[in-house]
Amino acid sequence: MKFSSLSRIYTTSRIAKNQIITLSNDIFHYCKSVLRMKISEEFRLFNNIDGEFKAEVRAINKHNLQVVIGQKLREVEHQKSLILAMCIIKPDRFTEALKAVVQQGVTEIIPVISERTQFKSINQQRLTKCIIESVEQSESFVIPVLRLPVNLKEFCNISGVDQIIFANEEESGGVKISSIKKFEENIAILVGPEGGFSSNEKEKLISNPKIISVSLGNRVLRSEVAAISIVACVNLIRE
Repeated sequence: MKFSSLSRIYTTSRIAKNQIITLSNDIFHYCKSVLRMKISEEFRLFNNIDGEFKAEVRAINKHNLQVVIGQKLREVEHQKSLILAMCIIKPDRFTEALKAVVQQGVTEIIPVISERTQFKSINQQRLTKCIIESVEQSESFVIPVLRLPVNLKEFCNISGVDQIIFANEEESGGVKISSIKKFEENIAILVGPEGGFSSNEKEKLISNPKIISVSLGNRVLRSEVAAISIVACVNLIRE
């Protein structure tokens, strides 16, 4: 749902009515060069603490712009915890997957390295920027935490996760997300790499009492499609 036709921009600064804020660096470049904002132009400024406010451009300088904060438009809307642990795939496909799942309400992203993972690192800065853009676009408030990559064993032993839902392409078609009797408070979704997990990895995953192996249907999905599909399903059923 679009709350306003005004552009929506995230900031780490605290926001309060009648406050004057100086915006610089990436936000300044975006406002000046991309949106081509002018003096007196209005937009929406938000963070995940104070909420969303109307802002008006008061001054455009060489390296920053000054805005005055107007009325408060919305309070912060909190989300249920939902972690996506996804094996790193080709950068452009990994980025598209993250953009989509962030729009669906994922609150934390853990890149995973498995035996068949071809890519061992991520562009943290670029992905963080894409995540923020997706939050701005989706009208949400929570900026998902992007963790540094971990290996599969480290992820399976991670603390603070009560339940891991594993998208298993070899699982029986009858074992679906809808057959899960209870969703715990802190859930993680695990999606494998191109070519799937190795037989040894699957055995260890299935034997883990915290992990529920589910089928996403009869079709073999690419990793990014599987991630988007399973996040959408879990959100729908949890609600």
